[in-house]
Amino acid sequence: MVEKIRWAPVEGDSAEILAKYNQPLSSLAKGDVPAFVMRQAFNSDDCAGLVQRFYARGLIYDPRKTGESVSRIDIGTSLGRHRNDLPKFFEHARKTLKLYETLFVGFDDPVAFMHKTLADLAPDKRVVVARESDGSLYGPAIFRTYYEGVGHTPHFDSVRKRTKLLDLEVSRFEKQFAAILCFQNSFQDAESGQALLYNCQWTEELSDELPRFREYANSQDVESVRIDLNPGDFYIFCSETIHEVPPPKGDQPRIVLASFFAMSDTDEEIYVWA
Repeated sequence: MVEKIRWAPVEGDSAEILAKYNQPLSSLAKGDVPAFVMRQAFNSDDCAGLVQRFYARGLIYDPRKTGESVSRIDIGTSLGRHRNDLPKFFEHARKTLKLYETLFVGFDDPVAFMHKTLADLAPDKRVVVARESDGSLYGPAIFRTYYEGVGHTPHFDSVRKRTKLLDLEVSRFEKQFAAILCFQNSFQDAESGQALLYNCQWTEELSDELPRFREYANSQDVESVRIDLNPGDFYIFCSETIHEVPPPKGDQPRIVLASFFAMSDTDEEIYVWA
């Protein structure tokens, strides 16, 4: 009996991944591989140092101590949050770009690291911060801080297919992806806050199933994998793959640097944004 090959993440640095996959992003887009994971690709001491800086500057905080409703705390500009007010989005992105010019001084630049790594994996393309035809730039990446009780239910991400902002330049690409660099995990329960990817990419036929996707996945025997990360670990996946992020547990939040990126086989550029 031939053993079934498990749908599993592939680990290694850029050179090792390219040695196995001639076009890694195309393999993600086709769903052949759930994710590419690079362990300790970024200095974990810099992760801890930057988190301390974020707190010292008041860029992140515990909303429970201020009496606010618990929500995700961002450093950066989210298209998803500002999609109904695009002028505000681009103004916010300008401030993010200005902030990032000095925020990482004394540490390795994690945004530059992410963009260089993507360029290494796609040597035939140019990786650039997403822009509109008038030159307006998007935010290049975003720090997301998840406190206890805050996560993501099963969903997919696509400007073209989910939010359908078809007037934006980032909607022209065939496939959308996500890049995640772990900065901090919760203290309690190593599995909390770690992403779960399902071996199922979004199609219109799944519209009615998405609200109860966990039950659907169980009934259809849809395979899933959890991507366990520690500070300094980095991974990429196709964001049109159904995925979820269970809320972290305990007083210490989970913090990641996240970026979307998109490509088409016929386009020479990969657009990166948050």
